[in-house]
Amino acid sequence: MAHTTIKVESSIRDRLAMLAAEKGTTIAGLVGEFATHTLTQSERDEQVAKTLGVLHALSGYAPDPEQNRTADDELTRRLGGA
Repeated sequence: MAHTTIKVESSIRDRLAMLAAEKGTTIAGLVGEFATHTLTQSERDEQVAKTLGVLHALSGYAPDPEQNRTADDELTRRLGGA
């Protein structure tokens, strides 16, 4: 497996080292875990489309763009208070 170097400010490196130590891993492990488990925007969009397709197939519910925006705004509001 080939390795590469990622340059970050020393304060970021130190924080990554602290986070990795708390998880019992290395900075490389921490970055790898993040990259493996974090979806890209296109992956998130694909999941949303699949979820809405299943929702529509099971219940007939097909929100319009305004309903989506309203739901997104409500979720953002609720998560902001968490």
